[in-house]
Amino acid sequence: MKRIIIALCIAFAACSVSAGAAELTAPSAQIFKQSKKAKAEIKEVTFTAHIHCASCVKKLQENISYEKGVKGLHICMEDQIINIKYDSSKTNEETLKAAIEKLGVKVTGKSEHGHQHNH
Repeated sequence: MKRIIIALCIAFAACSVSAGAAELTAPSAQIFKQSKKAKAEIKEVTFTAHIHCASCVKKLQENISYEKGVKGLHICMEDQIINIKYDSSKTNEETLKAAIEKLGVKVTGKSEHGHQHNH
């Protein structure tokens, strides 16, 4: 009889401990989910700009590529276009435009259609 009572006590204690552990891990899992970064939203903007020469293109490539949040950069001197793919949680169109103009390249507008090579 003692053995049965001891076995029941051990089984009850084991259930209580595992139930308590489950209660502790559920909120921890919820906190972990909340602390995860939101998935980056990649956006794209195409500026029209007055790009004078190959030196301007090089200056843009060497600087805008390393702006915070920039994921892709395409510059076409022939069409006077600067196409930028960026993480919208880290930067925005206004910041990118200001970075371009800080390099001495005047942004003349924004293209709604993007840029496509026909070559």
